[in-house]
Amino acid sequence: MADEKKPGLLKRMFSFGFGKKKAEPEVEDNSAAEAEAQAEAERLAAEKQAQEEAARQQAQQEADRIEAERLEQERLEAEQEAALLKAQEEAEASRLAEEDAARLEAERVEAERIKAEELAAQEKLEETRIAAEKADLEEAARLELEAAKEVERLEAERIALEEQAAKEEAERLEQERLEAEATQVAEQKAKEEATRQQAQDEADRIEAERLEQERLEAEQEAILRQAQEAEATDQVEDDEVSEPIESDAEDEQEAERKVGWFKRLTKGLARSSSALTENITSVFTKKKLDEDTLQELEDILIQADLGVETAMNITDTLASQRMGKDVTDEEVRQIMADEIEKVLEPVAQPLELDLDHQPHVILVVGVNGSGKTTTIGKISQKLYNAGFSTLLVAGDTFRAAAVEQLHIWGDRTQAPVMSRPNGSDAAGLAFDAYTEAVEQKRDVMLMDTAGRLQNKKELMDELEKIIRVLKKQDPTAPHTVLLTLDATTGQNALNQVEIFKDVAGVNGLVMTKLDGTARGGILVSISAKHKLPVYFIGVGEQVEDLEPFEADVFAKAIAGIE
Repeated sequence: MADEKKPGLLKRMFSFGFGKKKAEPEVEDNSAAEAEAQAEAERLAAEKQAQEEAARQQAQQEADRIEAERLEQERLEAEQEAALLKAQEEAEASRLAEEDAARLEAERVEAERIKAEELAAQEKLEETRIAAEKADLEEAARLELEAAKEVERLEAERIALEEQAAKEEAERLEQERLEAEATQVAEQKAKEEATRQQAQDEADRIEAERLEQERLEAEQEAILRQAQEAEATDQVEDDEVSEPIESDAEDEQEAERKVGWFKRLTKGLARSSSALTENITSVFTKKKLDEDTLQELEDILIQADLGVETAMNITDTLASQRMGKDVTDEEVRQIMADEIEKVLEPVAQPLELDLDHQPHVILVVGVNGSGKTTTIGKISQKLYNAGFSTLLVAGDTFRAAAVEQLHIWGDRTQAPVMSRPNGSDAAGLAFDAYTEAVEQKRDVMLMDTAGRLQNKKELMDELEKIIRVLKKQDPTAPHTVLLTLDATTGQNALNQVEIFKDVAGVNGLVMTKLDGTARGGILVSISAKHKLPVYFIGVGEQVEDLEPFEADVFAKAIAGIE
């Protein structure tokens, strides 16, 4: 304010005693004052601006400091979180490593155990082979087969280990169901015990009479053969006479063979048929047919592994013919045999060789212990007897006993055997064997494969590789893929058919070991569901114990009909 009044005061001091022309200096003084005021104002403005700039910079510094502290806090938190995650990951990795180490150790111990058992079996096989060089060839072959069977048994234990849990669970559930049923029928069975015993005595008497009748018939047949042989010796050998005699002899020999096979099959299926007939007899001893009885029969048939569809067909047929009437166990077994034959007749087909393709390739597949190698040997014998030239291929490159066993069969049937050292590529062997069979103009190439579980993908992939290799040489090969099934495995055989059918294109079945099980009915269930040709069935270890499948013979044998 003092600066603003200053120009006016000066103006008044210099306005006395001077004319108008002296007024110019007054303007100059005013300009100087204004300049000074202007400078002062600019200084003040500059100071204010400096203060504001200082305040702004101070605020910015404070903000930067706060932001730096926040970033530092976030960094520390991130480091802590990363350290925590790293610790957790290290702990998890340590746990997984310990579990893997424990699993690997368990697998190693199990592998060493199995390897030790296999080495022991191989040593036994080697000892047997040495004995074979000193002893009779047939005796040595028998010992070889026993050793091979022991090795197969050890391999079968692997299957049992993996299937045991599922099997035990199924048996537990089945046992609970059977116990519940047993509780319901206990009183009824107690009342029928005397009647059943009487029926058993009658059945024993009939069986004794049947055996006596068979003995008498056998004696009569022997006398008849002796008479025919004597008559043939006395007659003149000419074409008109000898031809019918030979024909009659062949017919008689074929009839005897069929009778002998039926007896062996009936004996082999004794456990299966006995379990069925005993249960049926307990239900149908002088009893009228009603819904409850039909339900009991259906349960019995399903438990015998005949399958739900076949069981229902049997009970429906029985109901349509005998509902409300007295029915005997013989009538039930006859109807059962008829219905089983209807199921089996379409699949009972002979194994036909397509010799337009030379060789006709037969690939035999199946799980461990199902009898693949033995089946191949028996089929090779039959092919040899029929006049076919055969090349055997030891495609089970993981089991030395299988290779040795196949070489024995090759010697017997005059069939060369191609094999490779243990652990060799089976697909490569298949390729070389096919080339060799073509060069030798062999009628049949019969190839074994390593036993494999149907739930082991890597082993099934190897089987697919063998098939791909064969198809590269002949797009139609393999012409026959035979799946061997162990009858003792029961319902598990159904799963094997489904898996091997998808992977290997199975187009024929061989059922083995029907003599060692009460579950022979599983063949009926498999045939009803998959409708694959059944070429052979086996009831023993000898060559004659593997025969072409006949539906009527099997149906009567399993139903216990003479």
